Amino acid sequence: MASAAAASSYATGAAPVSRARSHVRARAARVVRVRASVSEPATPDASVSAPAPRTTDQVFVDALAPGVSSARCVCRERLKFEVEYGMQRGSTDNSYIVVGERATALLDLPDKSFARAFAKTVDCAEVDYIVLGHLSPKRLDSLAAVLEARPADAPALEVWCSNPAAQVIYQALKPGTPASNEALTGAWKGADGLRARLRTVRTGDALDLGGRRLDFVTAPTPRWPDAVVTYDTASKFLFTSKLFSAHVATDAARPTDADASDGFEEYLADWRYFFDCMLAPMARPATAALDKLAPYLSGVSSSPGQETPEKAEKVPEPAPASVAPKLTRWLMGAASKYAGGGSVASTAAPPATAAAAGAPLHGPVVRAARNELAREYREWLNAQIAKADDFAIAVIYASAYGNTSAMAQAIARGVTKAGVAVEMLNCELSTSEDVAALISKTDGFCLGAPTLGGHMPTPVSNALGVIVKEASREFPAGVFGSFGWSGEAVDLMESRLKDGGFSFAFDAVRCKFKPTEATLQVCEESGTDLAQAVKKLRRKKQTAETKALASGGAAAGQSDTAAAVGRIVGSLCAVTAKKGDAQSAMLASWVSQASFNPPALTVAVAKERAVESFLLKGSTFNLNVLQQGNEKDTIKALLKPFAPGENRFGDMEVDISESNGCAIVTQALSYMECEVEERMEGGDHWVVLAKVQEGKLLKDEGLTAIHHRKTGTSY
Repeated sequence: MASAAAASSYATGAAPVSRARSHVRARAARVVRVRASVSEPATPDASVSAPAPRTTDQVFVDALAPGVSSARCVCRERLKFEVEYGMQRGSTDNSYIVVGERATALLDLPDKSFARAFAKTVDCAEVDYIVLGHLSPKRLDSLAAVLEARPADAPALEVWCSNPAAQVIYQALKPGTPASNEALTGAWKGADGLRARLRTVRTGDALDLGGRRLDFVTAPTPRWPDAVVTYDTASKFLFTSKLFSAHVATDAARPTDADASDGFEEYLADWRYFFDCMLAPMARPATAALDKLAPYLSGVSSSPGQETPEKAEKVPEPAPASVAPKLTRWLMGAASKYAGGGSVASTAAPPATAAAAGAPLHGPVVRAARNELAREYREWLNAQIAKADDFAIAVIYASAYGNTSAMAQAIARGVTKAGVAVEMLNCELSTSEDVAALISKTDGFCLGAPTLGGHMPTPVSNALGVIVKEASREFPAGVFGSFGWSGEAVDLMESRLKDGGFSFAFDAVRCKFKPTEATLQVCEESGTDLAQAVKKLRRKKQTAETKALASGGAAAGQSDTAAAVGRIVGSLCAVTAKKGDAQSAMLASWVSQASFNPPALTVAVAKERAVESFLLKGSTFNLNVLQQGNEKDTIKALLKPFAPGENRFGDMEVDISESNGCAIVTQALSYMECEVEERMEGGDHWVVLAKVQEGKLLKDEGLTAIHHRKTGTSY
């Protein structure tokens, strides 16, 4: 257990000195191998270099600044659990090592798939603190691996995190429960006592490493309620957790955007796609998080009406409602064998200065583009909030192990694709009043829950009661959920809403254990169907107004414009694509050749099309050119309404390409195998630039089918 001196230091917020520190500089000098040093202005700790552990095939260690290194766990292939990996450019799980004159901190841990390689690469014996900007059950094995890699006689490692992250650890340490983690339980307490102790942090807390200080800002969102952003006063690095992340596998020689010829342009699509998938559905809480970081983001002010942290009165942040009193006592060192410390006392930090770099959990460290990306974030968030002020859909959920959360995120992605804003709410961290307020300002909703003991969780049941009481019966609805052995929760939600007079925009989506790629695609398409139902309802309500406007000059002018644009003709083609086990297709007439050498073409794809998520940078697809006089069956097959996940081809005769696995329409005049080079946002469409890898003429004679339109508002 902690000594009296250590307990005293806990009370003051100062870090206890648990062992002699004379070896720190020697330790820092034991550099195994660093790819390249980074030229930085002299800092107070310039003599202290970050340790550079061994580099493995999976983990790359890079010096970023004096005393700061990154440990990047790189996956070249698509990771399959979370929907944001749909970009299929691999990913990077980033951790950071910050060395002070007195102590060393390890910031964040990778996914469990990297646990063993990470623990072998990082010199875990030299780590004094672990700071968790984000913690999910998938990262607990990595925490266990770090603890196991430390010598048996090493002092207890201090784990600094938010209250929600502490709850994850607490549940993992409870034996005999579904959330328990045997590896972590065994590593947390050794034969000689605790090998780790918890410290909870709030905005304004700080950790002194000697010659440098880590300042903490909590930045919770519905998906990441545990998020903590950390600022290093010496290097001016801002460790941003999920903010400013991108799922792209940076290569060994380029840990930062500054290592690219034009990092902003190279990674902008990756940053934007991560934002669209993960942050756009929760724009308001993400904006609140960005507001709290405004002092560190040069040239980016807080939202109108928001005070920056240095101007606002510091008010202690309450623990989330989901943190039980028992957990609070445990964290304070009372009545738990795993306890070892208390909550950190807030320290008054001086005003922040602009960050020199943003260090996210995924993707490149943002150095050269830090100001531009921060401004882009603000613009993207403002655009989403403006949409939400017009009309939006509520996605309300609870998640036990992250499975239902992933489904909720995929549904939200489908909604935003269709041009409708999303307001996400994790009802485990919300009150009934929060649910009522959200329902009052949205135009549709879906509700998700896991099945626990044959029932839905209590927070979901409470939210359902509020919805039945407060929501308009005109609202399109939907339900979804995951389960282990049974799925009663989904049936209970569906039955209650049906009895309450609600109509459903999509069939209930059920998932056993982790959602597969096909399941996430069904969720995304379900979200698009929900958005289209809301838009249809909105159009119905505006019919009278639309007719009135149509009789005026302005509307007539718009009609003339639409008619003029509609005279543009294009060839009728079928786009067929494959992603994992899922196949998709669409009828396209906005197709043009873009280049002779190499042969390239462009295709315009509506954002709300299901196939849109199949046509990301690096993806492959087939473009099938239809034949005049032989196109009707294909048109009929592809224009019919599809249920989420339904086979797009039906009775169509198709072959499968051996090279890319995409469908070939056998009745087509020709087909081309293409790879997406770039995507450009064009209003409500994406313009996809693709290189033709191979083409084949299926019929020697025949003319290309042409699509003639009378309006430029649809095709």
